[in-house]
Amino acid sequence: MSRQHLVESFGWDFLIGYSLEEAKEVLQEEQIDYEVLFTAPPGKMVTLEDVRVIAVRTNESVVLICAEMDWAVN
Repeated sequence: MSRQHLVESFGWDFLIGYSLEEAKEVLQEEQIDYEVLFTAPPGKMVTLEDVRVIAVRTNESVVLICAEMDWAVN
């Protein structure tokens, strides 16, 4: 089975809720190409503390959408 087929056919949604490090480890073990995108509330910078996967997209690679768990807005 090719890696591209594995990316397209396998449900990677189980990674939602994983820490970024845990998700990266799983994908690296499976030799899957991935990208990481970050999101945050307006005016807040991502500091990479307690970052979790909040969504997964699959195209030619797996795209992990990540956010910090602190969504407090001042």
